[in-house]
Amino acid sequence: MSTPTVPVSGQDSIQWRIPEVFHSLGLEMEPAERTEYLEGLAAELWASGTDFQRQTVSHWYQQIAEAVAQDGALEAAFCILRNGDRITTATLAITAEPLEAEPDVSVTLAGLVEALSASASKEVMRVDTEAGPAVVALSSLRMTTPGLEGEDQGQGGSLDLAQVVAYLPCPIVSQLLVLTLCTPTIEDLPDYVGLLAQVTDTVQVNVGDLPEQPDAARASGGSFGRGTVRDVFG
Repeated sequence: MSTPTVPVSGQDSIQWRIPEVFHSLGLEMEPAERTEYLEGLAAELWASGTDFQRQTVSHWYQQIAEAVAQDGALEAAFCILRNGDRITTATLAITAEPLEAEPDVSVTLAGLVEALSASASKEVMRVDTEAGPAVVALSSLRMTTPGLEGEDQGQGGSLDLAQVVAYLPCPIVSQLLVLTLCTPTIEDLPDYVGLLAQVTDTVQVNVGDLPEQPDAARASGGSFGRGTVRDVFG
């Protein structure tokens, strides 16, 4: 996928790169165009599947695209991979939130850890990334899925998901970048955390025409990757 450049103010911007295994959810498209695009993508990815499987996949990702678009996502993508004899999948959404000017990043990180740790259902840790210090929160959630319309109507249902969220402060442009990855194939979460770490490591803040140099004084914490999540989930 291409490297998006997201303006935040004036000439300032943030960039990142998403691994090629992910496919865009087409947030930049109009709803009708996005539906056509996702239907075509489902037909391509599930060429050997049934019409119902292709319709289900297309419908599922249309719902996700609508939800993250309403949340103000800057970019969203999904992947469908094969791991041995089974299918594994995940979605990724990236948003940015205003960040109060705070010269000491460690203060911002401490505030994030305190706020996120208020939920007993989350595992929260400070980590280092190539783009700078961040906070990562791991949790589980249940997503309700609506039924399909048309000849192959379904009743909908619920789906248990594992979620990992990386919060990366970008104080020089007063933004908090939030990268959220969800997967229903919980056993593959360590691999997907590795992919999320790849994205986080590529984040670059551009101030005017010049990229920001990473702060040499990184916050203490484990390396953001497969090992970290294995420590949490065993």
